[in-house]
Amino acid sequence: MGDKTKKRKGLPGTQEMPNGQAELNGSVRKKARHPKKTATPAARAADDTGISTSPQHRTVSIAVSAAAIDNAQSSELATAMAGQIARTAAIFNVDEVVVIDEFSGPEHSIGQGAAFLARILQFMETPQYLRKALIPMHKDLRLSGQLPPLDAPHHMRATEWGVFREGVVLSSAPGAGSLLDIGLDKSAHVEEALQPLMRATLEMGPKARTKQMAAGPLGGAAVVLEGMLALPSTPKAEAGTYWGYTVRIAKGLTAALSDSPFEGGYDLKIGTSERGEKQSAAQLKLPEHEHALIAFGGPLGLEDCYERDSKRASEDVTALFDIL
Repeated sequence: MGDKTKKRKGLPGTQEMPNGQAELNGSVRKKARHPKKTATPAARAADDTGISTSPQHRTVSIAVSAAAIDNAQSSELATAMAGQIARTAAIFNVDEVVVIDEFSGPEHSIGQGAAFLARILQFMETPQYLRKALIPMHKDLRLSGQLPPLDAPHHMRATEWGVFREGVVLSSAPGAGSLLDIGLDKSAHVEEALQPLMRATLEMGPKARTKQMAAGPLGGAAVVLEGMLALPSTPKAEAGTYWGYTVRIAKGLTAALSDSPFEGGYDLKIGTSERGEKQSAAQLKLPEHEHALIAFGGPLGLEDCYERDSKRASEDVTALFDIL
């Protein structure tokens, strides 16, 4: 799953190496993901995580092994597979997608399969009108244009109006605020001076509010829309509207489960395995929880994924999960 008041530029620090690995110099999404205390718009701008940690708003995360991408027989199949994962996450309102990297390289590098999957996931989650500004061109995205759009609630068309909208900062100046492209015929203005090319969630109100801006540090005179900064988690928390997922790469299964962006971590961990306990949907009863994570292994299952984990603390993968 950078940031929804965030800088989300694909994997800007990832570079392929001759030995088939990729080096990660930046994070998949540069965000400080969870607001602990946020009241002012300025505080909201600082928190670009997109996941609500409020007790009354539960989150669902999925962890997917990149081994499936590594084993794909062609780029077309790998792209289609990654697109299906993105679509599944959107359909089931998943808040976070964790890519499990099983590549056994240096600590600060990631495998090509994990980088490929993360790029496609980010591309699919980003509204179409923001992709040119936020997603750098990369050979991994060569076939991504053939994937059907997610049509998620935050992927609004130019003819639609919504209380909330995603935007990217076009220009900003101290004291003058920022202008953002929100996919409409007019730019939006907020009072805060944000970093250029930052992705932000704006609260636009139930109806359009326009104002005339004089020529100044933000450019020439123009009619703009008035907006306010909001947390990426606000649409879900206040309006019950799903607002996309974030992407995180984890170096192994242990890191996927332990390096949670939520305060207190995941309090419900579910593993899927053909060797796990069989339960029908009617029999399955989940304990009370706030942040659930569901882990999916690669072609050889979670057991093989855990065996490749350099940080594993035991021989039994079942010890990691509440339900397997």
